[in-house]
Amino acid sequence: MKLDVRYGHNPRDVKSYDTTSLRDQFLVPEVFRPGELRLTYTHVDRVIFGGAMPGGERLALAGGKELGTERFLDRRELGIINIGGPGRVILDGRAETLAKGDGLYVGMGVGSVGFESEDASDPAKLYLMSCPAHHAYPVTKIELA
Repeated sequence: MKLDVRYGHNPRDVKSYDTTSLRDQFLVPEVFRPGELRLTYTHVDRVIFGGAMPGGERLALAGGKELGTERFLDRRELGIINIGGPGRVILDGRAETLAKGDGLYVGMGVGSVGFESEDASDPAKLYLMSCPAHHAYPVTKIELA
């Protein structure tokens, strides 16, 4: 799991940024990379967003020093939308299958979160968005079809 940490900016300073500076500070140029879980943590509202593009192996979310928790969802909630091939999200050992366009809400407190593609030649592209949470809500799946 790769976690890029971004810090807040003073609005007065941002007004003086040229195009290159704006891109360096705000653009996330590569959300999906085959076989990787790539996340960006912005101190603006403590949002974490990114993408999981599992190939042949499961990718796992983890807590750590940047989050101050052992597990990723100890104090966070997570939204997932699949924009790629069929995939699975493994939540505490239970699999939720996501077709292209399906979404999944995962509430605070889920212990382990993993991502898999059903077919490595047509990998899932799971867009992830996470924010701090203060109450646990149940896992909810939203199907496109």
